[in-house]
Amino acid sequence: MDQASEQPQPPTITFEEALARLEAVVAELEKGDLTLAAALEAFKDGISNLSICVQDLNVFEEQIEVLLSEYYASAPAWLGGPEPGGRTK
Repeated sequence: MDQASEQPQPPTITFEEALARLEAVVAELEKGDLTLAAALEAFKDGISNLSICVQDLNVFEEQIEVLLSEYYASAPAWLGGPEPGGRTK
């Protein structure tokens, strides 16, 4: 059995769940009531949730770019294309 199949996969959570968890961590850290060790653990949890959010946003951005590219490839010329820098008009 290879090692990759032996390691448990982390549970998948949605962008919204990760964002809510991140917001909760930030609120807890901003209170300033945590011990140093608890604050470090909360920070680690926050970074983990932030990573999930960033990964999801990157995937969504790529999908939007593909959709817009396909749209502008078949759109009538009078409609115009994206502005310089990839932004739509």
